[in-house]
Amino acid sequence: MSNALLINPSGMFTKQCDDDYIEHKPDIKIDVDIDLNDNDVQDIHVEIDTNFIPSTQRIDEEINQKYCGKSKCEFLFAYYQPEQETKANMHFRSFVNLAQALDRTMVLTNVGSSRINSCQNFTFGFYYNSKALQDMFPDVKFISQKDFQSWLKERRIKPNTEHAYILPGELNHTMELIKPYPDILKSKHCLNRFEFKLDDQTVFKQFNTGKKFTKDPIQHQAFADFLVNNLRTDVEVLLTSHFVFHPLFPKVSPPIPYSNHYFEEAAKITNRIKPYVAIHWRMERAKLDMLTECAESLVKKISQLKESHGIENVYLATDYPIAGGKTQSQTFHLLTENHHEAMKILNSTYKINSWVSSNIFASLRNDEVIEKEFLGAGMPGIVDKLVCMDADYFLATPEGCGRARSTYTTMIIDSRNASMQIGDKPQLNNIVERWMEGNDLL
Repeated sequence: MSNALLINPSGMFTKQCDDDYIEHKPDIKIDVDIDLNDNDVQDIHVEIDTNFIPSTQRIDEEINQKYCGKSKCEFLFAYYQPEQETKANMHFRSFVNLAQALDRTMVLTNVGSSRINSCQNFTFGFYYNSKALQDMFPDVKFISQKDFQSWLKERRIKPNTEHAYILPGELNHTMELIKPYPDILKSKHCLNRFEFKLDDQTVFKQFNTGKKFTKDPIQHQAFADFLVNNLRTDVEVLLTSHFVFHPLFPKVSPPIPYSNHYFEEAAKITNRIKPYVAIHWRMERAKLDMLTECAESLVKKISQLKESHGIENVYLATDYPIAGGKTQSQTFHLLTENHHEAMKILNSTYKINSWVSSNIFASLRNDEVIEKEFLGAGMPGIVDKLVCMDADYFLATPEGCGRARSTYTTMIIDSRNASMQIGDKPQLNNIVERWMEGNDLL
C-alpha cells in the first residue's frame, strides 16, 4: 500500500489523485480509524499535500482580479446623493474626483426617481452614458453597482469598510471620529444588500467643510486636499455620503451626458413641434398672489414671439403636476388653487406640448417599475431639459413666479450658451429670457 495518504476535511483517509481539489478548512480534525495489522502500522506516515489546497486568500485574490484587475480591490462607493438629478449629477462628479485622487475604483451607484443612491432600481446607465463618463475620466476605473454586489457575494473573506460623512459649516474644515451607526445605514440606505463588513468596529469619520468654503478658491482647494489626505486608507471599500450643496473640488467637470435613449426621445418631440418656444416654469416658491399675473404675462410674451419670430408651438417644462397627482418635484409641497388657476390661463390660450402630450417612452411604460418613474421628475425631467436646450426660443421662470434660480435652469442656459458660441444649433434665437419685466438675471 502507499506510504503517503491524504486526509480530507472530514478526517478520513483518501487516495491521492492528480485532480484532487480539497477546499481549505481552517481546522482539520484528524480522526484515524482504520483496521491495520501491526506490521503495517510502522510503515504508514500521514501528510497533507498543501499544493492541492488553495488558500482563501488566494481564492479572493483571483476574485479581485476578475472584478478590478488587481490582487487587491479598493472601491469608493458614494451610496447616497441628497439632491435631485441635476444636482446629484454634479455631486457624483465630485466623488469621481475623490476616487481619482485616492486611486480607487468608482462604483456607479444606481439611479431612479430623479436620484442617485443605492436603494434605486435602475443601473447607472439608465440615466447616464457610462462610456462618456469614462471618456471624461480616463484614469478612473468604474464598476456597476450590480457587479460590485457580485464581487462582495463571491468574496470568501468579506471586505472591510470605512465610512466618511461630509457636512457643511464650522469655522474651518475639520475631521473627527464618531460613534458608528451601521444599523441606520443598513436600513435607511439599503446597505444590508451589500455583503461587506459594516459594524460597530468600522471606522466612521465626519468632516466639516468650513464656512462658505467654496467662496475662496484657496480655501476650497485646502478643504479638498484635507479630505483626500484624511481618506487615504487601506480598507477595501470606502463608503461616502454628504449633505453639502457645492462641489467638493474647485475644478468642476461638465455634466455627465445622458443615455442615448433620452436624446432620441427628445428628438422625436423637437422634430414634430419646431419651430417652438420652450418654457421652464418652476412654480415651487412662487408668490401665490403673483401667479395670475405671471400666467397672463407669459401668454402675452408667447403672442409676441409668435409674431416676431414665427414661433408656431409651445413646449412647457414644469414642476406642476401636468399628468395629475403629485408635483414633479420632491421639494415642491405646497400646491394651491392659485397654481391651478395660473395653469388654466395658460392652457386655455394655447395648445401646450409637454412630455405628457408627447407620450414619451410609450413602449417602455407597460413595465410597472418604469411607470413609477413618471410619477416624479426622473425620466420626464431629463427629456424636458433636452427639449429646452434645443428650443428656438427659451423662456425661464421670473422672480416671484417660482424658483428663478436652479441648477436645472443653469444647465439649460449653459448648454444653449455653448451652442451659440460654437454655432452647432443655428435655430437658437436666444440663450434665455425671463418673461416678465425686471427679470434680467440669467
